[in-house]
Amino acid sequence: MALIGACVVTKPSSFQEVVQQSVWVDVMVEEYNTIVRNSIWDVVPRPGEKSVVHSCWIYNIKQATYGSVEKHKARLMACIFSQVEGIDYDETFAPVVSAG
Repeated sequence: MALIGACVVTKPSSFQEVVQQSVWVDVMVEEYNTIVRNSIWDVVPRPGEKSVVHSCWIYNIKQATYGSVEKHKARLMACIFSQVEGIDYDETFAPVVSAG
């Protein structure tokens, strides 16, 4: 039983755990480089009385057949749960494909 437990790969539970494993650091660097290369964001001055949406890293492990690790994934996401309706935004939009 101990050998089976040692083979299970789990997602990291903290940033401190992530930076100690080179595989996670590599995928984070890859994600950041993709964001920069594709010009995903622009640096803009902070609006006077508006709050800033913070970012957070989401980690996932894509598994192949029979549970082996196929790929480690890291995504930099906006932590939109810190926004307040009516203060930080008035409308919401969902990206959908138009039928026309």
